[in-house]
Amino acid sequence: MRRAGRRGYSDPMKAFAPGQRWTYRTRPGEETSTLMVLGRDQSAAGQVAVSVRIEDIVLRPPIGGIITELMHAPIEETALRQSVTELLQEGLPLPSDLGSYETWRLEFEKGGAGAFDLPLADTLDLIDRAAEHQPPSLQHPLFRKTNVQIIAPFEEEETPAGHSQGRGGQA
Repeated sequence: MRRAGRRGYSDPMKAFAPGQRWTYRTRPGEETSTLMVLGRDQSAAGQVAVSVRIEDIVLRPPIGGIITELMHAPIEETALRQSVTELLQEGLPLPSDLGSYETWRLEFEKGGAGAFDLPLADTLDLIDRAAEHQPPSLQHPLFRKTNVQIIAPFEEEETPAGHSQGRGGQA
């Protein structure tokens, strides 16, 4: 693994490639967050998307707890280019679990899946807002994915109607 140059400098036009770690324009409170490039793909219609893994974030799913890592998020290349600030490393080994990326990639190449077209911080805000309005019984599919890590205890609690409802603890 190599450093991409001295701190504070990197080529902002360098092509995205798997195994790169970048800093980006983060949301307040997530200044240490970085992203890793998993792949760069093109759809049949010519849309180019970069799949990234995002670390050191704070998302609050409706089931409680905190998500600190999003294992796969496809972002249109132009939106990601507007988001990144510094290339930190290249040649990093990719995570062993790329199942959701591979499933998405196959659909994207055929035109059956899309990518976020907002800068990365805005995309995370969008995901957070979507989660905020979903009661646990109507969870957004994003939070039922196996590639999302939730940090906090999870308990089942009985509702008056006798249905179980999840409740996360404080992290």
